[in-house]
Amino acid sequence: MRQIFYPKSVVVIGVSERSNNLARNIVGNLRAFKYQGQVYAVGQREGEVYDTPIVESLYQVPDDLDLAVILTPAAVVPGLVDACGQKGIRRVIIESGGFSEFSATGRGLEAQVLEAARKWDIRFVGPNCISAMNLEAGVCLPFATISPVTVRFGPASVVAQSGGVSITYLDRLSMAGVGVNKVVSIGNKTDLDEVDYLAYLLDDPGTQIVCLYLESIERGRELFELARRAGKPVIVHKANRGHASQTIAQSHTAALAADDRIVGAALAQAGAIRAESFRDAVAAAQGMALPPVKGNNLVIISRSGGHAVIAADMAEQYGFRLQPIPESFARSVQALFSADVIAPTNPLDLGTIFDFDIYAQIVAECLRELAPDAVLLINTHSVVEAEGARRLTERVERIVRESKRPVAFCAYAQGEAAQELQRDVSIPIFEEIEDALRGLAASRDWHRWQAQRAGATPHPLGSPLPEVTKLLAQPGLLTTDRALALCRAYAMSVVPGAVVSDPDAAVAAAERLGGAVALKVLSPEIAHKSDVGGVALNLSDAAAVRLKAERLLALAPGAAVLVQRMVEGGVEVILGGKRDPSFGPVVMFGLGGVMVETFADVTFRLAPIDRADAEAMVDAVRGSALLKGVRGVPPADREALVRALLTVSRMMAENPQIAELDINPLLVLEQGAVAVDARVVVG
Repeated sequence: MRQIFYPKSVVVIGVSERSNNLARNIVGNLRAFKYQGQVYAVGQREGEVYDTPIVESLYQVPDDLDLAVILTPAAVVPGLVDACGQKGIRRVIIESGGFSEFSATGRGLEAQVLEAARKWDIRFVGPNCISAMNLEAGVCLPFATISPVTVRFGPASVVAQSGGVSITYLDRLSMAGVGVNKVVSIGNKTDLDEVDYLAYLLDDPGTQIVCLYLESIERGRELFELARRAGKPVIVHKANRGHASQTIAQSHTAALAADDRIVGAALAQAGAIRAESFRDAVAAAQGMALPPVKGNNLVIISRSGGHAVIAADMAEQYGFRLQPIPESFARSVQALFSADVIAPTNPLDLGTIFDFDIYAQIVAECLRELAPDAVLLINTHSVVEAEGARRLTERVERIVRESKRPVAFCAYAQGEAAQELQRDVSIPIFEEIEDALRGLAASRDWHRWQAQRAGATPHPLGSPLPEVTKLLAQPGLLTTDRALALCRAYAMSVVPGAVVSDPDAAVAAAERLGGAVALKVLSPEIAHKSDVGGVALNLSDAAAVRLKAERLLALAPGAAVLVQRMVEGGVEVILGGKRDPSFGPVVMFGLGGVMVETFADVTFRLAPIDRADAEAMVDAVRGSALLKGVRGVPPADREALVRALLTVSRMMAENPQIAELDINPLLVLEQGAVAVDARVVVG
């Protein structure tokens, strides 16, 4: 990977002197960014671009160059990759399009490219990409012209599945005062993909923030593991947010587990930052470029009362606490000027003060005396106040640098005045209050996750249990009794019951169990019992049991009936699991019974989970408030629920045969929890 970002020599293939030739722009970008390595150009005709001779064959350049960049028609790319191998070039960037993204013929060409690369042990970027940049080394390889004037060097590196998106992030991060270190557009990611680039950038000293734009994730589990172990913030902008599969799921878990839900759960579990848009991602990066926000205490200082009110509302939405301002602080600040009085409120309204130098002094005093976790400074200024605003910006930058405390500076100005301020300082200037608070919240949440969760170990796993291996020996849908037997094998409490094959046996079983019973049809042909009338509840006399058993047994050839004791009370929840093609085993939690279908109030985590993950899953479901008890109903046993979630995690992690699993409902009682029904699909 280092040869891609730090090549000592580059050959660009596909160059001509024509003004509309895109490959010549690659040579031009290298010259504009003052790349110090050797540059060679290959085209169909001899010539010269940007003082670089064009030769007619790759065999006319020296052997063992570090990197080749190819921008030619797709049909000739496989041969060129083979030629690179013969010349000892082991790293290639293929910017050409016309491969698998275009047609069946293109897919064949892409396969040929991969075959040639494997033959020579070549690793390559693309195809169908806009290339790579490393501002540390002057490496600028896109076929679009990039101006060094508009690019800011900084700590953020970008990995994007779209070339256009990679350039937009380069532009936005530069304008936002964050700056960019490295950029790679990964295109069809036929060879190197986001996991490879993330692994490299997490070890790269120049990269302190990683921004990923992804449209698909094939190696989700590996991406998750990398992000979870990362000591750097990883911001993920995931588009193409559809379902991973169009197949008909046999369990609620699989039906509810849209691809995007799994992605979001995995990112949250790994401590990565999920961004909803360019603006959201850039705001998070701005927050990460400031010193860390270590808690919720916030002080808002604003020149405009209206802006202060807006900021207070937004701060509450992001979970910040407006730290009380003691009168002693107001008095100490009052000593900085000769008129007016600052009310001891948060936000602090400085609307009656017109000296911007005093604003900076107030920020410094606030950090020193109140020690908040962060300060939001909102300034509005007109054209005639531009010089004072510039001094304030520079002073705030110095305060941040010397105090190592986060001050989010939000500037509202006429025209492009805010951008002019940004060009003069190295700290990010926020253009909107919402962006500033989003950035501060992203920093707070990431550093909190690092302190609490980084290095946490999942709940211990064991070897597959022999009785479980036997239960899961044959693919297909397990009947309810066998699914509940799986739960019992993992020491989960299950409602007492008996399997019968005739009405008289059903009556006898009901008498042994005592009290009201439930009857459920058992057949591998019936996935959803309630859809076919395969469940009967609260049967308390022999005649009713016999009649219902006769009807259930007639629903499918070879059917049996499960007779269960009715359990009263408790909160119905659903525990589930599925095997995601990208992320592997996944655990689900939500409200049970019909509510899971009605409200879909569920949450996911990748298995194996630990206790903190299980607790977070319970808290993430809005309906979990029912567990606390309402209107005289006693609280449910939350600890028993957490243990059950950890058990389902073990089931999914230890038994790769399980494709889908539902325990629905699990009744969480005042003491303990009991599985009432279960469905398992063996893959």
